[in-house]
Amino acid sequence: MTSTPTSTTTTATEPCTLRERKKQQTRQALHDAALTLVSAHGLDGVTVEQICADADVSARTFFNYFTSKAHAALGLDTVDVPEAAAAWFAAADGSLVDDLCRLVASSVPLSQDRRRMKELLVLRPEMTPMVMQWMAESRQSLLATVGARTDEQTARTALALVMSALTEVAHRGTVHTTDELAARLRAVVGEIGALASA
Repeated sequence: MTSTPTSTTTTATEPCTLRERKKQQTRQALHDAALTLVSAHGLDGVTVEQICADADVSARTFFNYFTSKAHAALGLDTVDVPEAAAAWFAAADGSLVDDLCRLVASSVPLSQDRRRMKELLVLRPEMTPMVMQWMAESRQSLLATVGARTDEQTARTALALVMSALTEVAHRGTVHTTDELAARLRAVVGEIGALASA
């Protein structure tokens, strides 16, 4: 079996340069400000400018980090499959679903503050469709990569399975590394399979 890319074993919060640390701090400040403001005032009651003012960031900087106020409040990034992960997946010869768990773990960023994210969704249920939209966008971003190894129908079904597992993993608690996320995804996929065949 082809080995997994070494970059997938780093922690989600491990900065490698001063510039990267500053970017992560800016992103976190925007997320914190958006989460606080949207929790208090609702999505329609908050502007990008207000979020940036609270985060002490210029308004033009906002869209370097998030595509919308909702993405910022929820801490969700646009999914972009890293080239190394896509190349590894294309060459891998393991189980399609196991390899897909690894691909998703290395490509889909999860909020490191899921407790507050859950509280936001309880307080502002109108945000839930935005999470569903993000999941759909994530599936679409991953589809071309997965489709390189199988037919489109199988790719869509496998993605639906692993993304459903991702939703459950996100509900169960914080995950610190891509290895841990991949393992949890495989475990939940196994649970789904066992339920389906019970």
